[in-house]
Amino acid sequence: MVVNVFLFDDFEVMDAFGPVEILGRVPEHFYVRFISLRGGLITGKQEIKIWTEPLNPVEIEDIFLIPGGTGVKSFLHMEGENGQQLLKQAVEEASFCMMVQNASALLARTGLLFHRQVADYAYDENWKRMFTVGIDYIDGEKWISDGKYYSCSTTVAAMDMTLALISDNLDVSVAEKIAEEIGYSWDSSF
Repeated sequence: MVVNVFLFDDFEVMDAFGPVEILGRVPEHFYVRFISLRGGLITGKQEIKIWTEPLNPVEIEDIFLIPGGTGVKSFLHMEGENGQQLLKQAVEEASFCMMVQNASALLARTGLLFHRQVADYAYDENWKRMFTVGIDYIDGEKWISDGKYYSCSTTVAAMDMTLALISDNLDVSVAEKIAEEIGYSWDSSF
């Protein structure tokens, strides 16, 4: 499966690289590529620089991973309708969409999460209410899957969510082996 990691300036580095570390443990099943709206160099919140390919929605397949971070607000403000439309088209092409923390706010504006359950995350409540009408935010859950949409509340929960996606699509034993390899205590009972 192709894992399309969608990056934007000031993304939260561990939101992207926690799941990438896990998915990268089984390269026979997952190929990871980094994309952004226009391609080129993207700088994460922790000053990590990543070279990305430009987003072409028709090339998207399999998994679309969106990290959270302070850059979410900037993306929504600066990219406007065109950026949101490209993002919506890309997610529609994907078989699965993984959203970490406030990344769900990017999709909330597109309408794709209308009447969907999403893991609640700590963020400015007024700002969340402006963009999330019709989305059922579930408080107290580490991660949730609703159809093809996987969401999680924290950076650490992204690891649980990623292992669950692997369990759902490959086998629980594969996810357990990865968790053991990286020394992560995964509770697969969710």
